[in-house]
Amino acid sequence: MELTIEQILQHGITAHQEGNLQEAEQHYNTILQSQPSHPDANHNLGVIAVSVDKAALALPLFKKALEFNPKIEQFWLSYINALIKENQLETVKNVLAEARKIGLDGHKIHALEAQFKHITQSALPKLSKKNKNLTFKEKRQNIAERKQHKKKTEGKGASGLNPSQSEINNLLDYYQSGQYANAEELAVSFTGQYPTHPFGWKLLGAVFQKIGRKAEAENAIQKAVELSPQDPEAHNNLG
Repeated sequence: MELTIEQILQHGITAHQEGNLQEAEQHYNTILQSQPSHPDANHNLGVIAVSVDKAALALPLFKKALEFNPKIEQFWLSYINALIKENQLETVKNVLAEARKIGLDGHKIHALEAQFKHITQSALPKLSKKNKNLTFKEKRQNIAERKQHKKKTEGKGASGLNPSQSEINNLLDYYQSGQYANAEELAVSFTGQYPTHPFGWKLLGAVFQKIGRKAEAENAIQKAVELSPQDPEAHNNLG
């Protein structure tokens, strides 16, 4: 009996959640052969591309999913995450504005806006390399901005900032909903941005456990234990 598009999609999602990315990709591509604009197939195929460090390939897939159904918050989140990964910051700014226009106002959007703000602020000190052709007045203004930025980040530990509750909730939502590819991507970004905060390492270890990458899970959880030796849950996970 020939499977319906919905049945093929469900097979793909099941394989995806179990970490069988090649099988999931086959199911999604089967759908796109007959329905090239299918939003879920495009989106989920993009998620797989991001999970194997091919965010550039994911961008047109996420964009197509959004064009078909711009009311789905997850499509915006995945697209913006991929744009950030590809360092397309000007596009991120425009897409965030578009998301606001259609009424998206959840904590996940807030978390992405905070992440975008942090990235752009972190880039400020690097602008000095481009100062050779600036006027004396412009150079003085840039120096003042860098000093102000430095004052804001001094004394906040090696990570520079602590995560907001919305960022933690965003990461936890991915994990609890079984979206392990998205959870892994965001947890890796989280631990890079907040390397001394144990939550990111603990959740990254839990994701690796779920998808069967035991050695990587042990390393991540060990890091969480080192950062938070009094956390019984971290010790339990390591055991």
